Amino acid sequence: MLSLSGCASIQNAVDTVKAKLPAPAEQTDVSDTDTTTETAPVQAPAKRPIKPVRKPAAPPPAPTPSPPPPAPATPAPVTRLASRPTIAGPAWLAKCATLQSAGGAVRCDADSLLARPSATVQVFTRDPALAVKTSGGDITLRPGLPHRYRFFVLP
Repeated sequence: MLSLSGCASIQNAVDTVKAKLPAPAEQTDVSDTDTTTETAPVQAPAKRPIKPVRKPAAPPPAPTPSPPPPAPATPAPVTRLASRPTIAGPAWLAKCATLQSAGGAVRCDADSLLARPSATVQVFTRDPALAVKTSGGDITLRPGLPHRYRFFVLP
């Protein structure tokens, strides 16, 4: 095993490896060497004919497997969406994004103005431009609402 620690060591290692390798045979030209007294013309060895390369034949295509038979139709489980609770009140309550009832009052959140303010309907908004005073009632500003409008329907 050689240990290398510097340029000189590398050169020594290269020299050692080269010394162990067999020397390459020198090629000499037949016409340069003196042969016996024969004056026969020098002939180069006959070249072997080049054999064409045979390409392996492509394997036959694999038979395509037939598709599996369709599985018997099983009825898919019926998933029912949670239905909204039936709350007595105006028909426009069906258009609310969220609906909650407590103590007879109904709270509705929506992004469009579903009802005008009145004695039984209070309307709040999160948008200052939509807060207005009308003769029927006020649309009051209430920042932080989840939707554009919040309605309270009182009994």
